[in-house]
Amino acid sequence: MTARASHAFRTGLYPRGVERATRQPLVRRGRHRLPVEPIDRLDVAILSALQADGRASLRRVAKSVGASVTTVSTRVRALERTGVLQGFVPLVSVQGLAALGRSPDCVALRIVPRRLSENGREALAHSIAREPSVCYLFQLAGSHELLALASTVSAAATDRLVRTVTALPEVDRVVPMSIARVHKERPGHPVGMATDPRPTAPRSPTQGRPYRH
Repeated sequence: MTARASHAFRTGLYPRGVERATRQPLVRRGRHRLPVEPIDRLDVAILSALQADGRASLRRVAKSVGASVTTVSTRVRALERTGVLQGFVPLVSVQGLAALGRSPDCVALRIVPRRLSENGREALAHSIAREPSVCYLFQLAGSHELLALASTVSAAATDRLVRTVTALPEVDRVVPMSIARVHKERPGHPVGMATDPRPTAPRSPTQGRPYRH
């Protein structure tokens, strides 16, 4: 698989903005929230172009989105500062490795926490996210349960990961679900529809067996 722009899964949180001369949405970085400018159509176009070809030059991206190289460069730096664009890395295909007999051990973990405060749930999520083999970590809607997707070098390494997560004091149980085969790999994420009001003026270019304690 060719190298493309990759940004790890993230959620740009835009809660109700703070009241100032102009309302600015907020983006969460760790436990902090920083005011940022909203994403507009040009940002979406730039992200789409970079995800299509992460090796494309800024000049080529600028031509494809109909903007100047300076504008595209400014927007890319802003997207990097806010954490929306997290870098350009080669993407290794699980399917390709499997064809060579070197497939990683992939697993989905359903993580059921104990009764925790909101701060406790945040601390648990940070603890799990620090595990290097955890690729994605989600909180399920309507629940305090977490879903982690992990990739390790072997089944033994996966078992160690499961036991490590299970041993966390905030965790009640972990249900591992081994992934036998990958049928589709689609890196990247579309930019979702805005759920909060945004300024309309254009921006300046400046199955497992549950594990218990």
